[in-house]
Amino acid sequence: MVELNWHDYLVMVSFVASIAGLVLLGDNRNSQPTDDRTLSEEILIKMSFTYWIVYCISVFGLKLHLPEDSWLLLSLKLTTVLSYLLTASSILSLPLQRMAVRRVED
Repeated sequence: MVELNWHDYLVMVSFVASIAGLVLLGDNRNSQPTDDRTLSEEILIKMSFTYWIVYCISVFGLKLHLPEDSWLLLSLKLTTVLSYLLTASSILSLPLQRMAVRRVED
């Protein structure tokens, strides 16, 4: 049996919240975004939710008992790091994108 700590419970809750966020964002398919700025913001938010879901899955994959020299373990570690960095970069890109659009409008 795999023992879970507080971080694992937090990852589980954020996994469910990310799925709920994607469902809520995908629910408004009938309404088209009014401009490119709104469309790019929605895409960045969807990317951050998707990358976070991949991170959560790979964290729980690391809980499996795999041999230390397994290629699956190494690929899970790499996936965890890359998805975490991609999540952070897409979250940081939101305010930068808003500032860039505001400068173009001025």
